Amino acid sequence: MKDFDDFVGKTVALYGVDNNCFKIGFKETTHVFEAVEDPEDGYRSCMQSIEIKDPEGLVFFKRPLAQVEIQDAEGIDGYDFTDEDGHVWLTFGTDNDDCYYPLFVFRWQAKEPTG
Repeated sequence: MKDFDDFVGKTVALYGVDNNCFKIGFKETTHVFEAVEDPEDGYRSCMQSIEIKDPEGLVFFKRPLAQVEIQDAEGIDGYDFTDEDGHVWLTFGTDNDDCYYPLFVFRWQAKEPTG
C-alpha cells in the first residue's frame, strides 16, 4: 500500500506528525504522507492532495502512539484518525463551512497518557 486511499477504512499504527506530515503503518511497514495545501488558491485555503513523503529530516516516534481507524471526517472534505476510545488524534482536509472561503485544516490532538 502506497496510496493514501488504500488506508481509508483500515486500522493502522500512528507514529505522530511533523508539520503537515504524518506516519502510519502496519507492523514493520510504515509510510509517511503529507497533506498538501493548495498554494494557488488565493484567499481561499483548500487541501490540494495527499502525497507520499520521504521521511528524511522528519521526526516521528519510534513506537506507535495509537492504533487508529482512518475514516472520512464529518463536516469537512477530509479524514479523521480515531482510536478505539473515540479520541480523534488527527483531522485534515478542507472545511467548507463557509463556501466562499473554504479553510485548509490540519488538527493534531495528542491524548493524555493513562496510568
